[in-house]
Amino acid sequence: ITAIMDGSQSDFQHCVGLEDHQKFLLAAAVEERLPVLSLAGVPLHLYWAPLDGGDVMVVGRFREAYSLEERALLRAMGRSIQLSTQMLAALKAEQEAKDLAIREATIDALTGLPNRRYLLDHLGAGLDSSSGGRLQIGLLFIDLDRFKHLNDVYGHSIGDAYLQAVGVALGQFHDADTFVARLAGDEFIVVVSSANIGILTDLADKILQCLKQPFNIRGRVLHYSASIGVALAEPGDRPQDLLDKADMAMYSVKQLLPGGYACFEPYMLDQARRKADLESEIRSALLQDEVIAFFQPIISSLHGGVVGFEALARWLHPRRGLLTPKDFIEVAEDAGLLRDLDARILRDACCRFSGWQSVQKGFNPRLSINISAATLQDPTLIERVKESLVSSGLKARNLLLEVTESSLVKNVERAQHNILSLKKMGVKLAVDDFGTGYSSLRYLRQFPVSMLKIDRSFVSGLGQSYDDKVIVETILRMAASLGIQVVAEGVETEEQRQILSRMGCEFLQGYLLGQPLDSPMSDQLLARSERRRKWLRQPIV
Repeated sequence: ITAIMDGSQSDFQHCVGLEDHQKFLLAAAVEERLPVLSLAGVPLHLYWAPLDGGDVMVVGRFREAYSLEERALLRAMGRSIQLSTQMLAALKAEQEAKDLAIREATIDALTGLPNRRYLLDHLGAGLDSSSGGRLQIGLLFIDLDRFKHLNDVYGHSIGDAYLQAVGVALGQFHDADTFVARLAGDEFIVVVSSANIGILTDLADKILQCLKQPFNIRGRVLHYSASIGVALAEPGDRPQDLLDKADMAMYSVKQLLPGGYACFEPYMLDQARRKADLESEIRSALLQDEVIAFFQPIISSLHGGVVGFEALARWLHPRRGLLTPKDFIEVAEDAGLLRDLDARILRDACCRFSGWQSVQKGFNPRLSINISAATLQDPTLIERVKESLVSSGLKARNLLLEVTESSLVKNVERAQHNILSLKKMGVKLAVDDFGTGYSSLRYLRQFPVSMLKIDRSFVSGLGQSYDDKVIVETILRMAASLGIQVVAEGVETEEQRQILSRMGCEFLQGYLLGQPLDSPMSDQLLARSERRRKWLRQPIV
């Protein structure tokens, strides 16, 4: 009988090499450290060899006691056994730590799927093994639709649970040829090691159908979908190249028809590069003050005089010349630059506009400036407006901020603080593109709306469409009943101007009456409007 005992343990559970009944007998002798224990009348001679750290080795032999030489050998053997046991325990702990570190580095903690690092390693190995052979690697880039909406409405806890459920659903597609991973956020990747377009699109269809099924998340039945980009590896592709191609294909789905899939085409790469270049140029343009305000006049239908201006962004591109927002606004929005763009136009327009007022005494029009939905929710908006007013000297009552109808309705709670703060400052609010979004009289009564701008799509049909005529008349009557003034946008023909005047629309804006002008040309327009000053008794709002 040979055992190594931890000196801190009295139940001998760490003894090595003993059966349970032997541990019991040993426990009976340990308190006294008995040298001899009788087992069924046969003497069991015990030798207790003290070791390092409070451990003890006990060795038992029937009938014969141990000599001095044997005891010395037993002490040496005990230390050797103790050292071996400690080394094995240390090696085991080290291996467990390594396994844990590898798992944490390669497995996504939320879903249990391989993470980005593991994915890139797997994809790299697959691309290397397929190089020069018939094997072709394919990839599906899966992005959940409206996942931000899910988080905003139900909270991140439900969002995480939904991601876990998606991970389980995608895990069923894992097999010898298919590798499923979570890239980041709500993005998942499926790698197919032996693929062609037919195999990939069939798999994409199955995954889309799977993810369109309702998910029961903590008692909530959630209906969401996904968009998938499909790409096949080409010779020379590295892991990131293939991911980028599938990402571009997925982005095209998001732009056109969320909830479907698209295969990568070479033109997508050209588009992505142009977009990246344009984004870089926009950032530089904002720093170099190449984006400036142009001004389109707002005219009184009663006397034809200028009663205000709308500031519009224009980009003085060093190579392409003058660019309008349609040439860059979408890229700016995707890049998160709308707030910077709005801030730039706000500063520039206020500065130039206040200069006109100081030169032309008695001229008291409104300055209208468009702001995006992102700016409407920006917590720094109020400070930016205050700074622009103070630095320019423009009065708050002469500033009118235009927001689109849809952005006002979609972001009521987030925008409410800013809107009410603007009202306290004396800044007015206009609803642009009225009639094209989710119009609601409740919102018009809830917020301090001073002006509605009838969308040009209704104005363009005047004289041709009875429906457009009825819509415009209805907006004018409604606004009048609520004490809200109206500007008709997009007036391009004399017939449209006359119809609007007969309807009682007081303010008009459009290319017939004046196109957007730079600051010097706007100065000239104001000079020509000097003779009409006697009619300008009240500001536009």
